[in-house]
Amino acid sequence: MATLAQIYSIVQPSNPAVGRVMAAMFKKVWAVLDETTGDNLANRLALAQAFIKNPDSVMAPLWRLFLANSTVQNAFADLSTLDDSDIEYIVVNDETQVFDRLANMEAS
Repeated sequence: MATLAQIYSIVQPSNPAVGRVMAAMFKKVWAVLDETTGDNLANRLALAQAFIKNPDSVMAPLWRLFLANSTVQNAFADLSTLDDSDIEYIVVNDETQVFDRLANMEAS
């Protein structure tokens, strides 16, 4: 497990991996904007629209939710070792619930 100093340096949304997470989020947002039905649709669409309008306003909480994933935590020593497929799965795949969790957080 990373030290507290390492965790603090990583949770700041200035890590080079943030851009890759943002790119994965764009892919998710574009898909959500085409949704017309489904669970949590109103919150998902609101988050997608907020992200399109101002991605930077969403990145800090998205980044911190992303860092809560165990695969990411295992790579804390060097986040550049994460494959794009890992990042996309964590951000894009509904099974990880990162997008829906953030959508609900932003709505409350």
